Amino acid sequence: MEHELRRFSTIMDESRRTVFFTGAGVSVKSGIPDFRSMGGLFDEISRAGHSPEYLLSREHLEDDPESFIRFYRKRLMLADKAPNIVHDFIAHEERTGRSLGVITQNIDGLHHDAGSRNVDELHGSLNRFYCISCSREYPKQDVMAKDIAHCACGSVIRPDIVLYGEMLDESVINSAIDKLATADTLVVMGSSLLVNPAAFLINYFNGSHLVIINRDDTPFDEEADLVINEDMTEVIETIYNNEGDNI
Repeated sequence: MEHELRRFSTIMDESRRTVFFTGAGVSVKSGIPDFRSMGGLFDEISRAGHSPEYLLSREHLEDDPESFIRFYRKRLMLADKAPNIVHDFIAHEERTGRSLGVITQNIDGLHHDAGSRNVDELHGSLNRFYCISCSREYPKQDVMAKDIAHCACGSVIRPDIVLYGEMLDESVINSAIDKLATADTLVVMGSSLLVNPAAFLINYFNGSHLVIINRDDTPFDEEADLVINEDMTEVIETIYNNEGDNI
């Protein structure tokens, strides 16, 4: 692993237009499990006769808005979760001007919480809510502090995330493509790259170095300049401890 860490450190030092692409693995150390291991969610939903995909769908919202509210308030409101060193590292690289920003599959909002500003949230963010009727916007802090479930107009408010059955935001996709087309280095962290939009977006990268840091293999490993199958938080901690840098 020592050789891989030195190689990663060298690539980061030489890069001037790095783009990060993150998946669920980035937030595990922040205490956020991936969707299919959410504290027995699959077993609980199976007993109730629903699939997890249904509970996070446009259909559920339209069929039973109050049930949809109960679900996201119980399962998605993550008040006690904070960014970890990987989120901090990505934000740090942007602040130094070496990174163009981050593209993420995650909806937890932790990249913004860590200080990243140039973030393409492919599936939206739980940091924002809006009314399904009048489109009035509500920040998560107000929704949680004031226990808001309905808008002043009386309609349901929902998290600004892409539900099953909804299209991705075209402007977000275009922004992500622009980043990838411009980047000299792409660092993938915590994503299997098995499903779209991750799989097709990676093809827009034509830069010098593709780095993949993920516990499991991905379909793009053979195309990567560097693959590290280790815990990403340990990778980042080791690099900065060795260099004496301060995120």
